[in-house]
Amino acid sequence: MDTIFIDTQDKKNKSILVISDDLIYMDKLKKEVSLTFDFTFFENNKFYLLNSVINNFDVIIFDNSNNDLKKFLDVFKLTKSYNFNIPIILLEKDVKQDLSLYKIINVYSILQKPVSVEFLLNTIELCINFLNTNKKVQFENGYYFDITREELFHGKKIIKLTRTEKKLINLLAKNPNSLVTYEDIANVVWKGKVFSKYSLRNVINHIREKTDDTFIRNYSNRGYILNSI
Repeated sequence: MDTIFIDTQDKKNKSILVISDDLIYMDKLKKEVSLTFDFTFFENNKFYLLNSVINNFDVIIFDNSNNDLKKFLDVFKLTKSYNFNIPIILLEKDVKQDLSLYKIINVYSILQKPVSVEFLLNTIELCINFLNTNKKVQFENGYYFDITREELFHGKKIIKLTRTEKKLINLLAKNPNSLVTYEDIANVVWKGKVFSKYSLRNVINHIREKTDDTFIRNYSNRGYILNSI
């Protein structure tokens, strides 16, 4: 696997959410990260204000020094506003023996405090590299598509797809929020085999039966679009 190096401009395009009550550490982070990623800082007792905006971040850093992780999980389960697909870098004073909670919220890495800013930034970069090589595209209503594995998920449940359905969603997911024409679909998904709009509509209808009616949107006589969030 090729190593991915993130240039400065690409870093600025990556949004990192930091949730912590450690004001001294957050101030230190703010001073040292101005030329790296795009950081947003929230105190633990205010993370509920994020609502669905939390899904716009690429990585979440959660300081669990005050054992607020369970509260974080309960709040976003209750509001149903967080998809739990964003990797979390967890800062802990003491790493718990029971890993069940870590697995539920998609913890990427656990760092034991104190953690230097340099080490934290290196961990974020590794996490972003992992995301770039294991691309997941998120959609409305809790669906996401893992482009690397060619698997569609609803939450943590895998939606079973045929080979043609996977190829079609893969093509649309690689071009999110963009119209993919019938011609492009025929060339990529059918690859020279006999193609018709009728057969394509059948595939689309089967996907909608497994997801919902608005999962893939059509533009009459032009093609289809899959909207990401």
